[in-house]
Amino acid sequence: MPGKRTRRHFSQLSEFERGLIIGMKTAGWSTRSVAAQVDRSECAVRNCWEQWTREGTHARKTGFGATRKTTKREDRRIVRQALVDPTVTRSTIRADEGVAIAPQTIYGHLTHKS
Repeated sequence: MPGKRTRRHFSQLSEFERGLIIGMKTAGWSTRSVAAQVDRSECAVRNCWEQWTREGTHARKTGFGATRKTTKREDRRIVRQALVDPTVTRSTIRADEGVAIAPQTIYGHLTHKS
C-alpha cells in the first residue's frame, strides 16, 4: 500500500525511546499517539508503560515523605469514583480499591484534584 507507514518491530526499546514513551504517557498522551510519534507499535508502547507503572513506583526512592501506596491509575480511579457519585464515602472508595490506604490519603487525592 503506497503511503502506509510501517512500524519498526525490534524487541528492544532504547533508553531514549523508553524515556519518550514514559514522558508522553505521563503527560496524558494516548497510546496510539505515542506509538505514532516514536514509530513503534501500540503493543510496544503499552508494554513499556505497564512495566514502568508496575516497577517505576517502587524504583522511585529519592523523594520525601511516605512511600506511595497507590499507582497513578488508582489515584485517577479514586477521583473518578468520587466525581461520578459525590455521596460515596471514603471507606467505600477504600474498600472498592482493595488497597490498604488511610482515609486521609483518599481525602488528599480528592482535594488535590478539585
